[in-house]
Amino acid sequence: MKKRVALTLAVCFTISLLAGCKDTGSAAENNNNTTQQPAADASAPKDQNGSKIIMKIAHAAKDGSARDLGAETIKEVVEAESGGAIEVQIYPNSQLGGSTDLIQGMQTDTIEMVILPSSFMGSFQPLTTLMDIPYLFPTEYEKLDKIEHGEAAAALLATTEEIGVTTLDIWHTGYKAFTANSKLEMPEDFKSLKFRVMPSQILFAQYEALGATAVSMDFSECYNALQTGAIDGQENPLDTTTDMNFQEVQKYCTLSNHGVLDQFIMVSSNWWDGLSEENKAAIMKGIDAGRQVCVDKTHESESASRQKILDAGVEIHELTDEELEAWKEALAVCKDTYIENYGEKGEALLKLFEEELAALEE
Repeated sequence: MKKRVALTLAVCFTISLLAGCKDTGSAAENNNNTTQQPAADASAPKDQNGSKIIMKIAHAAKDGSARDLGAETIKEVVEAESGGAIEVQIYPNSQLGGSTDLIQGMQTDTIEMVILPSSFMGSFQPLTTLMDIPYLFPTEYEKLDKIEHGEAAAALLATTEEIGVTTLDIWHTGYKAFTANSKLEMPEDFKSLKFRVMPSQILFAQYEALGATAVSMDFSECYNALQTGAIDGQENPLDTTTDMNFQEVQKYCTLSNHGVLDQFIMVSSNWWDGLSEENKAAIMKGIDAGRQVCVDKTHESESASRQKILDAGVEIHELTDEELEAWKEALAVCKDTYIENYGEKGEALLKLFEEELAALEE
């Protein structure tokens, strides 16, 4: 992360070009979970006069998931590095509300840190939906990690400052696969099916390109919707699918690797800016350590999750080369949609990523 700070100067021109992009819509996610945020202690968050700092970390994944273990690592490291000056409280399982609640909590200074898939920022800073463009990112983790911690990513993350959120890191939590109650081998197999979608304009464009209907709903509602047939399928990495037991209510799984479900590690800008450099360094050390734990757990879980899906009687399909090319061709329009929606700012960001991606292949 120290490298990211150094990279800021290198991307300042791009960031300045992007400056001024405002939220183009309200929080579009249909989120019925409006759990009241815990009241903030007026004295605790202050980084002065020796007052204890309370840092709440909220996320939507279950206890013991890769994200949760990463958050626990942040707690362990930050509390140790700060000498007890920072007390970290972790709220998994959407305990503090759905994704919209969590992001708004950072904006109103009632939640200090949130770990969420980047797609959930789509209703707040649409430029971040670049992360959802199908088949943009390499499927080799080492290459992906370089991209997510390079200059292009630094420029992308800087755009969240405009909405009062500082994004400090990206954690990889797996490549996405589709599940459904009918086979998904070619793009035309999606026609007339309904899929749960996060509030990302690019994900809506993805399903439109496939001829399917995108249904926005909170993550916690997805199991029941699959069980009752309100939706036909969903997309997630295998471990997230099994964490939520979706294999119990789905018949088919396609290992498409069409995108990443990677997490933005975000904090309230107002809160972050008020911290001392020492406490910021302690938090960054915790985030670095948490990332490694999260990634290791994600990789370790992949084979076990695949076996759990098979044991549930779900048929797993791996795309052939011919099928993969058909998918890429059908979904290529999503890149054009991103540029059409976000103009010069989006095009400049996408160009940065494409240049770095091309450099990896040289």
